[in-house]
Amino acid sequence: MTAPSLVVLRPEPGNTRTAAALRALGLDVRQVPLFAVVPVYWTPPNPIGFDGVLLTSANAVRHGGSGLDAMKRLPVVAVGAATAMAARDAGFAVAVTGDADAQAVIAEARDRGFARLLHLAGRERTAIDDSVETVTVYASEAVPLASDVARSFEDSAVLVHSARAAARLAALVEASGADRARIDVIAISRAVGDAAGPGWKDVKIAPQPTDSAVVALAAAHANTRAIDHRAHAGDKHAMSDYVPTDRPRARGPKTGVIVALIGLAFIAGLGLMGYAVRTLPWFASLYPTNAASTAAGQKLAAGNAGYIPSQPLGPDGQPQAPAPVDTAVLATREATLAAQLTALEARTAAITTDAAAASGQATRAEGLMVAFAARRALDRGVGLGYLEEQLRLRFGQAQPRATTLLIQASHQPVTLEDLRQGLDTIAPDITASTGDGWLDTIQHQIDSLVVLRKAGTPSPMPTDRLARARRLLEAGQVEAARAEVARLPGAAQAGNWMEAARRYVIARQALDVIENTALIGQAGQPQPAPVVIPTPVPEVAVPETSDTSGV
Repeated sequence: MTAPSLVVLRPEPGNTRTAAALRALGLDVRQVPLFAVVPVYWTPPNPIGFDGVLLTSANAVRHGGSGLDAMKRLPVVAVGAATAMAARDAGFAVAVTGDADAQAVIAEARDRGFARLLHLAGRERTAIDDSVETVTVYASEAVPLASDVARSFEDSAVLVHSARAAARLAALVEASGADRARIDVIAISRAVGDAAGPGWKDVKIAPQPTDSAVVALAAAHANTRAIDHRAHAGDKHAMSDYVPTDRPRARGPKTGVIVALIGLAFIAGLGLMGYAVRTLPWFASLYPTNAASTAAGQKLAAGNAGYIPSQPLGPDGQPQAPAPVDTAVLATREATLAAQLTALEARTAAITTDAAAASGQATRAEGLMVAFAARRALDRGVGLGYLEEQLRLRFGQAQPRATTLLIQASHQPVTLEDLRQGLDTIAPDITASTGDGWLDTIQHQIDSLVVLRKAGTPSPMPTDRLARARRLLEAGQVEAARAEVARLPGAAQAGNWMEAARRYVIARQALDVIENTALIGQAGQPQPAPVVIPTPVPEVAVPETSDTSGV
């Protein structure tokens, strides 16, 4: 009897993946997707207002469309490993990967500095956090099914991956009149199991809210049901692999008999040897007596009484006198060996020096690569990702302040393009007069009719200042552009833009310090030069809070 069939209800493409994993285990699987995921038109918000993107389903990446391109500059907070993998495949940088639910991963992300998250979610979703801004990018549409399809679920185990699928399963069973008591439910989480309601034959909850955990639980459940069915059917071996046998045990010779035979053979051999020595003359000559051998040894010792083992013997068998020692030759050999040892020591020292230099160069090159990669990420407006840990390891001790400022800036990156667009947005507001009444406005317009200035000095006209600020931005001189904007009549309306420009300048100054540290090879040693934070321009007081226009 085979294991009971399993029914997979999740939408595609996950339905096919789950079914394939179960079939690989030799299980009978039926695919009955209750929903189909479809994209929903959405308008991407400005990514500069967020610290990261929250993804609670890989469907957001699959069906987000071209709007995801604008979000790729933000790091991703993924609810699980599968969602994180889908995000990486789509070109996102994953900063946080959870292993529980959305609430847990949001809490972890906030602990790591992600205060403002943008949730790309489905239309049918469970509220998770009021402080997280949510945008709908996909929807799950119900798949039309026959009214009696739920009857085929009897005597089967149904795999449920969402609370909505659990609710529809219960509705289908109720409408078709199927017997719940004959259907097992395998839910991905406790919430999904509760959504299915009571009355089922059994409800099993996966230990982890992952598809692999559901597959493992379903396989164990199917095998257990198969064994129980065989046991109830009368198979006496269903719960055991023991097979009785009546084969008699093989018997061999006893050990005691073998030992006795060996002893008798040994004694017989000794007796035969003694008999041969006494009766056979040729056999006795092979083994001389102790007296004869002792006499021969004494004679040989007497003949070589003057022999010293350490001295060589001559042709006549007599010891030879040692050869005379040539002290000059010995001195020459000693000097040669000393020179060779000196050369070896010098070569070893040179190799050690070269190895240390190569290690230093490699460390310097690695530091430069990390610094350049960080600059490239900030210029593109994306998070640092794994580079954060590399920056802390390589520059955290040498430049702690610059490292901290750089990592903080990466959580809300600002690019030149952002500054240019923001300046274009607020241009009408900052070039106009901000007087309290119409008299001030008329006075300002009259004053601007005639402007006296020294030859060669820049024009103070608002339109000219704005044009200079734009040219400076194009040249990458953000600090100078910031100073020009601060002198415009409506500079008070540019608070957000000024703050974004300040963050841009701080990040680039921190990058300069990091690159210089890597270039001179002093990573790991404290550097006295701190990062200089630009102070606000004194001409115009810019309020900390302003309207939401601009960057």
